[in-house]
Amino acid sequence: MNTTRDPRLPRPMHHARQVTQLEHDRQQYEVGQRIAYDVRVYDYKKDRTHDERREAVIVELWIEDWHGRDLPYAECLTDEGTGSRVWFHRDKPGTPMGVTGRILPDALF
Repeated sequence: MNTTRDPRLPRPMHHARQVTQLEHDRQQYEVGQRIAYDVRVYDYKKDRTHDERREAVIVELWIEDWHGRDLPYAECLTDEGTGSRVWFHRDKPGTPMGVTGRILPDALF
């Protein structure tokens, strides 16, 4: 268990255990990995929701025991240094980013 947690991260969920790597939807995730993920955002001015694509680096991985069901989540830091909790069953984490960092939108492969 990590005793000196980054103060930007929230407290762990009750009955959660920390892991260094996990697999979700046949994709491996580990601490230090850069991921892209979609979150549902509510726009109160327009009274509707939309999906936003975000990127962050995994700092901690956790598995919460929710009534006998394992719910994995990651504590991440964005490029701006903001703490963000990514729920793998809800926030639709995508394929991890390249090891060299952000992939340019007009890059050719």
